[in-house]
Amino acid sequence: MLVTTPLKYAAWYYLPGYATRQLLSFFHAAYARYFRRPPPAPGTPEYVFHYRMTYLLFSCLYMLYNLHDAAATMEPNYYELLGLAPNADESMLKTAFRQFARRYHPDKTGPQNEGIFMEVRDAYDSLRSPIKRFAYERFGPEALKWTQCTTIRDYVHHGLLQALGFYIVSLSSLIFIALIHPGGPVSFWRFIMLAFTAVYELLFLLNPSPTSASDTTLSSVLFSDPAATTNASLFTYLWPHRVAYQHVRFIHNLWLLGCFALSNVVPVLFPTPTSNMKDKWLLNEAQQIVRLTASIGQETGALLSTLFHSVHGPRTGTPASESTFPYLGDLPTPPGRDGKPAPAERVVALLATELEHLVLEAQMRSDGGPLASAVQSAVERRRREEVRLGRATPGMKANGVGGGHVHGRTWVQTGGSGSGGGGSPARAERVLGYVRGRSRSLG
Repeated sequence: MLVTTPLKYAAWYYLPGYATRQLLSFFHAAYARYFRRPPPAPGTPEYVFHYRMTYLLFSCLYMLYNLHDAAATMEPNYYELLGLAPNADESMLKTAFRQFARRYHPDKTGPQNEGIFMEVRDAYDSLRSPIKRFAYERFGPEALKWTQCTTIRDYVHHGLLQALGFYIVSLSSLIFIALIHPGGPVSFWRFIMLAFTAVYELLFLLNPSPTSASDTTLSSVLFSDPAATTNASLFTYLWPHRVAYQHVRFIHNLWLLGCFALSNVVPVLFPTPTSNMKDKWLLNEAQQIVRLTASIGQETGALLSTLFHSVHGPRTGTPASESTFPYLGDLPTPPGRDGKPAPAERVVALLATELEHLVLEAQMRSDGGPLASAVQSAVERRRREEVRLGRATPGMKANGVGGGHVHGRTWVQTGGSGSGGGGSPARAERVLGYVRGRSRSLG
């Protein structure tokens, strides 16, 4: 029943993988040569994608080759030996056999053609009987050896019992494989394909010639009436001179090839996660988190460094910073690294105190109640005092910009300037601190 050799089926387990690796090496060599780019490294997502697509392409080509081999090596039927179509009548059979006998009779051609002549004569004798012709078209040459069958009913009953053996063996094999090696969705689709194979075989055996009233049924898609002037079904279009039993053998091969193809292609295209794959995935995620954390730490350090150096200057009693703003290029390193000057401890202490005051003030405002009212009253009182002393800026009067406290001294800021509570009016707009920065795009 199997047309192709077992070696072609066993090749599914090693040939696609080996051929894929060879084809992929040639592809990556051409890829690097024509695109001027290095091929992806093994294990990378791009390499895995290339491997899967190459594996799928070769598997499809090998599947088509096996199907073509199964169709091409199918033994010819009696109609093909006589050079007739399956819908030939008895007179056409007689004419074809006489022409064959005149050309290939052993008395004319010698004993070397005796075997062929005897085979064709047996074919002619079988096709002359309508009952044997019916059985032969559906069950093959084996049906002519069923001497216990005399009617069409006997042939159909015995033929269905013979066909049942294939499905008993196939179903038992699938159950055994599913028990010892569960394949997930692959096992499910093997059973589905076996069920479809059984349905189509029944259509071939029980209704190979649908009537004109069944043009819209499922059988009309695959089978056509031999007496019709045109054959529009799939199998009769591909092989117009073949009969039902040959189509049955072909779909048996198709099912078996489909099982081997699914078992080898699906795990490559859709791999099932394993413990090793999960560990690699977790490791990659952890490495990504570490890289993101390091990047966040670098940016935070650069921000703090810029903030600390920005308040260096005469107002804080510290020397001006020589750092640059990171407008372009790399971010500055955290304070004190790579030989860059760290911000003065006085600056850090001043900023820490001011941040504490801001946090406490925001918390007291958000709590509401008498405490929030007291804070608001104190702020308004301080504003009025600044206005009376002539230190309030227009922005402060209009927008109500509050002041901060740095070691008992109040400073206000508008834009890039600030004033200290203990200084003179001439120092009211002195810059609290500055950074000697430049734009690297200007050189």
